[in-house]
Amino acid sequence: MDAVISLLDSRWPYRPWRYGFGEAQIGDPVAIVLDTDPPSVMTELATIGADGRPDLALMRWPHTTPGLIDLATLAIVCNFSEDPRNTWVLRGGAAAQMESALTECGYRLDESMRLGRSEIAAARILLHSVGECLGCRDAFDFTTEDARDAVYIHMVDTPQRQTALPVVRTERYASYLYDSTPESWLLPEIPADIPGVLCRRCEQSMREEGFTSLLDFRFARHPKCPRCRANRTRKAMYGEPSGPIREPWLDPRGCVQRGEHVWTCGACGLEWW
Repeated sequence: MDAVISLLDSRWPYRPWRYGFGEAQIGDPVAIVLDTDPPSVMTELATIGADGRPDLALMRWPHTTPGLIDLATLAIVCNFSEDPRNTWVLRGGAAAQMESALTECGYRLDESMRLGRSEIAAARILLHSVGECLGCRDAFDFTTEDARDAVYIHMVDTPQRQTALPVVRTERYASYLYDSTPESWLLPEIPADIPGVLCRRCEQSMREEGFTSLLDFRFARHPKCPRCRANRTRKAMYGEPSGPIREPWLDPRGCVQRGEHVWTCGACGLEWW
């Protein structure tokens, strides 16, 4: 967690970085390895700045949050000529292969990688928060030495694999020729819970209100549906975001406001003001 906080806010006084190579040149790429369990490496590379210090390497934050990849799995799959788990410096083809592999992994991240209760999952969740509380959207103050105590990471178990459909079907005719399309296919698929980071104030409110699901707690900030009374109300959001909207309680509607309804029920589809 200390290393992720340092990545989110360079003003944090703690410096957890170690490096074992000698002189570095301006612009040299640096892979950031975190001492999670198992060890992980960021998909975005940093570069050596004008000061030549690897512990202050500069990283251009991409539009989407950088990911973390299991370093051992990456080393086994890519079969580097030099093992990045045992050496501080990769040269020549190994360095180019490492850079290419991390770039490819950065395009293949998905939300399921933040599920589970491992250290690497916690680091991914904190990194994905970009330093903001998912409950109140306030930014964390990472400039103090006790910054780690102000963060609560809510983790969610990986769901079990669904039972496979039978390979051999007994119907004589295709069901889509006779059955009408259900209206539920227009409704969003909302999970039972999502991982996220909360400030201590929101974490205390969630605990005192008796919520065990972060998603239920966040939806409770919105009014109930007047028709089905479900706590799955989504709020209209306008604008052009830099990345995809992952929050299930938001309903992205583009850039132009057309006097549409503000609230939409994610359970029955009702819209109201």
